[in-house]
This record gives sequence, C-alpha cells and structure tokens, in this order.
Amino acid sequence: MAKQPDTKHRLYYSDRHGVRVSGTYLRTRHKDQALAPVTSLHVGRDPLHVALACGLGLALFALQFGDLLYMPEQLGLVGLGMAILVGGYSIATLEMGSYRHESRVLWGSYWRMLRIRDAIIEARQDRLDVEGMVLAHTGEDDNEDNG
Repeated sequence: MAKQPDTKHRLYYSDRHGVRVSGTYLRTRHKDQALAPVTSLHVGRDPLHVALACGLGLALFALQFGDLLYMPEQLGLVGLGMAILVGGYSIATLEMGSYRHESRVLWGSYWRMLRIRDAIIEARQDRLDVEGMVLAHTGEDDNEDNG
C-alpha cells in the first residue's frame, strides 16, 4: 500500500512578507483564508486605469502648455507621468471567493500575485488528486477482499 502524500501541511508558497500558501490555507500576517470554499481566483489590475488617466493627463498637460513651461518642468511632468504609469502597471490585487462574491485579499506586485494564484491552484489541484486517489484506493481494497 502506497503512502499518501500529506498535502494538508505542504508549503506551496512563502515569501518575506509573511504570505504562506499551504494545502488548506492562505495565511497573511493579519488574515487566514481557507482554500476549500474558494471557487474563484482573480488577479485584478484596478490601479492601472487610474494610472493611465493620471499619467497620460500629465504628459498631455506638458505637451499642451509646453510653450509656457521650462524644459526641466516639461521633463519633470512627463517623468512623473511615466512613474505613475509604471506603478499602476506593477500593482495588482488578489481576489478570492465564490463567483460574484469575491473579496480582495492581497495587494502587491502583479508578478507576486500571479505566483500566489498559481500556488493556490496547485494546492487545490493536489488536494483534489489525493481525495480522488483515496476514493479509488478504497474501491480497490474492497474488490481484493471479496476475491
């Protein structure tokens, strides 16, 4: 009889900010979220729309009023607009829950949120594989005892 892997306590993701994904929980410094009832994961890019509006607005302002501004002022406005755009592109949210009832669990860089989402998907998949293996294994034992 093969030993079943312990997916309940396996660590799928951990970082220096205190975020840990195990087989059953997503743990942060201030909140624990059970993975069993989660049916929906979404990485949102909410700050991107605001950053587009602000960054493009500053750049267009610098272009429109370029004849009234000194060159360092124009470059400063364009640079600030670019910094806002890069920040808006880099920031994302991880939303978990059931369909239409998602809540924001984490804010962070887009790439970090993708790694956490992938770890949650892997943890849920491993758990489903082990549960399916247990059901299949109990069925095989019953057939061997009867034969």
